[in-house]
Amino acid sequence: MTGANANDGVQTRDVLDAMVIHPPPADRPNPDPDPRDRPRVRGDGGYGNGPSRERARRAGFRLVAPWQGRPRRPGVGRIRSGVERGHAFLSPFGRVARRLDRCSRSYPAWVQMAATLVMIRTGFVR
Repeated sequence: MTGANANDGVQTRDVLDAMVIHPPPADRPNPDPDPRDRPRVRGDGGYGNGPSRERARRAGFRLVAPWQGRPRRPGVGRIRSGVERGHAFLSPFGRVARRLDRCSRSYPAWVQMAATLVMIRTGFVR
């Protein structure tokens, strides 16, 4: 959770560290690891720059986000669409969508509760 006036790219490491599921440690060290083996995380255009990708790499993730300042490539709309759909799932919950809670301790609980309700409604959890 970051402030509205904070640069997204600078917060990349903090956002990834706050994730509930972290990449598993390697069973044995690989001298030549393939970057495609790292878990993927999706980000919107605010994370589509080199320093953000480097921060994600150091955190053990592969960041998939549209590049900033470059011509549009095929498939970029799908990345943004995935991020926007995540926001759309939470939009029926006004308290979460409009961020009425300013407390940094209770807001994540509201987001988790809303996400749980979305999963129950869609049949993910039975």
